[in-house]
Amino acid sequence: MSAPNDTLSPTPAAAPTAMAGSQPGSGDIQDADEPQIAIDPQAQDIDDAASDIGSSVASSKTSLAESIYNFRVENGRTYHRYKDGKYFYPNDEKESDRLDLQHHLFLLSLEGKLGLSPPNEEGYKVKRVLDVGTGTGIWAIEFGDIHPEAEIIGVDLSPPQAEVPPNVRFEVDDIEEPWLFSRPFDYIHSRMMTSSISNWKQFVQRAYDNLTPGGYLELQEIDLLPQSDDGTLGSDAAIVRSSVLLGQAATLLNRSFQDIPDLVNVMRNVGFIDIHIKKIKWPTNTWPADPRYKLLGEWAHENCMSGIEGWIMAPLTRALGWKKEEVQVFLIEIRKELRDRSIHAYWPAIPTLHKPHEETGMSASNDASATTAEGTAPAATTPSAASPTAQPPATGAQPTEEEQIVPDDEQPVDDAASDLGGVSHDLSLFSVQILNYLQSIASSRTSLSESIYNYRLENGRTYHRYKEGKYQYPNDDRELERLDLQHHMFDLCLDGKLGVAPPNDKDSGVHRVLDVGTGTGLWAIEFGEAHPEAEVLGVDLSPPQAEVPPNVIFEVDDIDEPWIYSRPFDYIHSRMMNSSISDWRQFIQKAYDNLTPGGYLELKEVDLMPESDDGTLPTDSALNKTYTLIGEALKVFGRPFQDVLPLVDMMKEVGFVDLYVKKFKWPTNTWPRDSHFKEIGEWANVNYLSGIEGWVMAPLTRALGWKKEEVQVLLIDVRKEFNDRNIHAYWSWYAIYGKKPEADTQ
Repeated sequence: MSAPNDTLSPTPAAAPTAMAGSQPGSGDIQDADEPQIAIDPQAQDIDDAASDIGSSVASSKTSLAESIYNFRVENGRTYHRYKDGKYFYPNDEKESDRLDLQHHLFLLSLEGKLGLSPPNEEGYKVKRVLDVGTGTGIWAIEFGDIHPEAEIIGVDLSPPQAEVPPNVRFEVDDIEEPWLFSRPFDYIHSRMMTSSISNWKQFVQRAYDNLTPGGYLELQEIDLLPQSDDGTLGSDAAIVRSSVLLGQAATLLNRSFQDIPDLVNVMRNVGFIDIHIKKIKWPTNTWPADPRYKLLGEWAHENCMSGIEGWIMAPLTRALGWKKEEVQVFLIEIRKELRDRSIHAYWPAIPTLHKPHEETGMSASNDASATTAEGTAPAATTPSAASPTAQPPATGAQPTEEEQIVPDDEQPVDDAASDLGGVSHDLSLFSVQILNYLQSIASSRTSLSESIYNYRLENGRTYHRYKEGKYQYPNDDRELERLDLQHHMFDLCLDGKLGVAPPNDKDSGVHRVLDVGTGTGLWAIEFGEAHPEAEVLGVDLSPPQAEVPPNVIFEVDDIDEPWIYSRPFDYIHSRMMNSSISDWRQFIQKAYDNLTPGGYLELKEVDLMPESDDGTLPTDSALNKTYTLIGEALKVFGRPFQDVLPLVDMMKEVGFVDLYVKKFKWPTNTWPRDSHFKEIGEWANVNYLSGIEGWVMAPLTRALGWKKEEVQVLLIDVRKEFNDRNIHAYWSWYAIYGKKPEADTQ
């Protein structure tokens, strides 16, 4: 497709319009008449103290309120200040959303039931129920809805923020303090409390003492270490290393992870009978062939991806002395493995329950696994798995039968993924492997951290060292401020919208969104705020430093590498990636393959060369000369500047339909007469002047052998022309989107 004819008249012009011949659904591409920018004939040169609240509120009340509601802010997340340090995971909105997601994962695992003990059976009459570590309170609320005859109390260190049924109430309390309930309970439910309880023997004893005769205690816990049945999870894997480090940190924080099957012995010793243990597996993603496990893997993957940062950030920084940046670097490896469908890993989750049969008939898994236990028998002893190298003590019980998960044959498995093979069920051998690679963690994490955070300093600017050379522009504060300014320019052109594709419409119902080359993350953050129902993932070579909504996640990744996302996206957004992508055909194919049927890819790209409609930009101008040199340098880097309009044909060849193109113009300064273009020109001028040095310095010095001083001399003339209102120049940029067919023919 050829570019439309560009001619300007001195008459006032309208704001940018779409190449309107192409409407969504038409399947064709047509060019609209582009706007004419009229020239402004008038020359312009561009060059109380807070009130004292008082102290009428009692200090003790204020102190308690501060400890409960004024949460601890650390590394961009909030944590409990009440009983500070007893729970080292976040308690912010992002974590609350994850806990509700995890609740659904339990429901899927338990076939829609809230537990495995008899009080969860239909028609069972229970009077008083205690939910320990209630979190968001969703379990207690749902149990109260199902059992209106029951009184349910949920306790936690943070107050749930929820409307509740009349038979449910929540209390802020520390379950490790003496229990002072006035009446016993018929059912005590505890879920995911390992590493939150320092003395499991004491906890189980208190539960026993606060149950009515014949009452039930149910524990639903997960193993610390992931497992694999086919050797595809190497013991040097990042997800294994992170679990080991988490275990070490929890021990130092006096919150050791409990060996779950050993809880059976603890429950028995306290006095519980009819103990039953059931093992459930949560795959890391959708790798299993079985539809049920595939569904569990889909939800478990979302749970892990949204939770992993919160699970390891505080333990590793507080207990092991890691820096926030080192943890973020480590998370890159972890997330890649969580997505990798050739790694057939899972976490065992085990519910234990009271089930009427002889005590000798109870079963327990001998291998480390997540467990749900319920019954009239004792709970776990003090943590025996505090050390990553400890072996679980024998329970004396026969292991439960467990189903081996068969991987999906459609997903190829790299048998050479690890030299060490799968995580061994022989923990003595595993402990040797753990010790071997723990010694190398410091150096490996330091090396990767240096590549991402210890940026390359060159000519007074900082650049990416991670995937060095793939991006030739700075990444310092000065550049980040310019990127935010440039984001505002896009807003001006799009009348406040974040894009032209249908997912940007209000109430579009988009679910999963990928923002490629997210930069400062501003686009992803604003999209997440405008679409709270959507999950937004932003990827770039540098990590954004921003507070984000709970539905937005940022990852450091190289988009040129293979894409291994576990689930497709409904909308992929890419902006200003020209000269950062080496193979556009391949990039578009990856985007197509990672979209849901009916999903959209939107590209926003700018032309390399400036234009003028009235001949006021000479071919020998400094602007033309400079951008010609940039184009030559990018070819040397192996990242040639892609002509924008041919991208439309590439999208069509890959399979996209309903292609749509819209062209915009960014004037070099305020030379246009039209107020809309004049405002855009004002912002564009600031963008150009603040960015030009960063755009030309590295390409010309690295690729073309220029000296820094020579570039600076060239920039004198370039800046003059940017400010010259007699030069009526502009850059064209295009918004292009296409739709993946509802019925994919590929």
